[in-house]
Amino acid sequence: MIDPLLNWLQEQGACGQVDTSTPLTGGYWNAVYRIQGAGFDLVLKQFATSASGGLFPILADDEARALEQLDGMGVAPPFHSYWPQAPGGAVLLYGFVPGQMWQHDVATAGVLFRRLHQASVAGPFRLLPTQPGALLTQADDILGGYVVQALGVQIQALRPPVIDLEPAQPVLVHTDSGPGNIIQSAHNITFIDFQCPGLGDACEDLACFLSPGISSLYGLSALTPEQEQGYLQAYGDAQVLHRFAQIRPYFSYRLATYFVMRYYSQQGIDARVSQANLKAAQLEISALHSYL
Repeated sequence: MIDPLLNWLQEQGACGQVDTSTPLTGGYWNAVYRIQGAGFDLVLKQFATSASGGLFPILADDEARALEQLDGMGVAPPFHSYWPQAPGGAVLLYGFVPGQMWQHDVATAGVLFRRLHQASVAGPFRLLPTQPGALLTQADDILGGYVVQALGVQIQALRPPVIDLEPAQPVLVHTDSGPGNIIQSAHNITFIDFQCPGLGDACEDLACFLSPGISSLYGLSALTPEQEQGYLQAYGDAQVLHRFAQIRPYFSYRLATYFVMRYYSQQGIDARVSQANLKAAQLEISALHSYL
């Protein structure tokens, strides 16, 4: 029940009398509501106390820090307040952003990503792996014992060779930057769900957004080559795009291992999630063939 939590937040002065509270869908782990009352329209996000780690960890403090530092920059919802000691788990309040999940406007999306990666933040945020070797090591850890399964064997055969690249210019990376975490309206576009940000390589966000596997998890088709080109042109940072052409296979490989792990680990637990990740893995493996 959300009513005791709302009463607690009102006692803390976080908000006034809540007239309506509406559950929002989309996340796997956290409870999210839209709460409205006189003079406010907010999202209430209560973080799971036993949140998932791995490639997309739930980092409540970091999401609050990211929203607070990005406030007013046009890339994140308006920060309201953060209550780490709330009963039942940490609570983040931020302004509700009207609109729909991103669908087709690749040029506007490219500009949004560039704006995020140009944002100046103070941190602290976790440091993300940015070199091919580190990405492959992380992918091996994600795949774990599933390496002996059929899809594990298939993906291992596509493991790219280790190469060294120049260090990436560290920027704030959303990391879970697929279409489902972008809200667009006629007048606005913004990221939501900064629950696993980090300082790292801008290419990580580009790879996530362009991933056919990620798109399929949100019910969208893979972008066409023309759409990809339009997105990258709108992003417009020549240095990042040069690096992206070199490092994309490594981010794709890591995503593929994640989908494979989710496919096998959810068998017998959640058939819908398992099958969705099987499709994502197959799409990512097919794309990886074209990058190598």
